[in-house]
Amino acid sequence: MRRAFRITAVGLAGGALAIGVGISPSLAGTPAPGPAVASAVAPAAEEQIFDIHSTADALRAPSTARPGAATFRTTTDAQGSGTVGLARPHPGVGWDEFRTVLRKVIQNDPDDIIAGSRELESTADLLGGTVIYPGMKASFSQKLETGSYFLFDFSHIHDATPRYQTLQVSGEPAGALPQAETTLTATMDGDEPVYELSAPVRAGQPLRFVNSMPARQPAEAIVFKLEDGVTEEELVAWFDKFGDHGEFPPGEDPLGYGPGALPLTPGQAQVVDLPLQPGRHIVIDWFRDANDAVMLLKKGHYKIIEVV
Repeated sequence: MRRAFRITAVGLAGGALAIGVGISPSLAGTPAPGPAVASAVAPAAEEQIFDIHSTADALRAPSTARPGAATFRTTTDAQGSGTVGLARPHPGVGWDEFRTVLRKVIQNDPDDIIAGSRELESTADLLGGTVIYPGMKASFSQKLETGSYFLFDFSHIHDATPRYQTLQVSGEPAGALPQAETTLTATMDGDEPVYELSAPVRAGQPLRFVNSMPARQPAEAIVFKLEDGVTEEELVAWFDKFGDHGEFPPGEDPLGYGPGALPLTPGQAQVVDLPLQPGRHIVIDWFRDANDAVMLLKKGHYKIIEVV
């Protein structure tokens, strides 16, 4: 996907697989919270399903839920919106503090990326989400515990009016996570970041995405359909044109737009349902290394897969 985070073109460092880190404006003072409209409450049935709709100027999202499994169905009608994530702040952390730290992580300044990655570890847990575009539908499922969460649009995290909704979780446990036959894991093979796939990815079927990276290292999985004839060598040549810390190269983007699974904190997992079609795809992680701020993509964190 051409990341909605690429401010100029980014994904959350961001389809129906799981996101990327965006290129953003310089950090400014913390603005007041942006518009968010509470649109749903936990249904009485055991299965908790919520609809989240991101527009050009608002985020319609639930404000309450019960503990246990919850599925969030995401849609957008605006280009540049629709990168909806979920985070669990640590005790005493409010939205402004969380947003300030996250903004350091999803930009291109290496010192801020390294500092922000260290601060994020003690600020909040990233619990995934989905990247979509107008005309796409996706969902992500996560286990919730009693307490407070933030639902927010990564695409607008640097805006003067960021879109977010506080989700309060309380009551009796309910729900079970969707079953997924295939697991995609972000992990390390020696010094190299890799994706491991337990079984073929099937169109229209849920996918479990797991972050098994080292401490402090968020991971995402953004999926792009590859055009016929595009070779891995051509893609790597394009990756090599990126700046070490995420600066997009000039010229044609061979990937276009794709859905994906947004970032998870190490040790976390989510189940996503992405709008994937049969064919050849590439999974990409747009995040930077938490230790040296170099793009994980430039270190080889991608995988070409066949969706069946």
